[in-house]
Amino acid sequence: MSTQPNSPAAAVERTRIRPRTDIYETPEALVLVADIPGADPQSIELALNEDVLTLRARPRVDPPEGWQPSGVGFEFPDYERSFRLSADIERDSIGATLLNGRLRVELKKRQPRLHRIEVRAG
Repeated sequence: MSTQPNSPAAAVERTRIRPRTDIYETPEALVLVADIPGADPQSIELALNEDVLTLRARPRVDPPEGWQPSGVGFEFPDYERSFRLSADIERDSIGATLLNGRLRVELKKRQPRLHRIEVRAG
């Protein structure tokens, strides 16, 4: 779809980039660390649909205190990235924190359950 620079559709379409992400593994969890500078916690959306975890965020840039913008020509792109989760991730215990532009998402692993099987004589 082609849009003119001043058309309403041009204002809606925003560039999206995939944030750089490191993935760490411990015996108990997978940890995703994504760089999303400029995003505040209210702009971050983490959505789980089936086995796909999607991260979306919109950076916010405020002018310095006391300044009024007279023209805005630069816009930060939105962040978006998806991850397919394995079956051994607990879907109900996903947690996330944001500190200094780095989002940390903890994905706890299901702990294997030991089932004892009774052995009978005869």
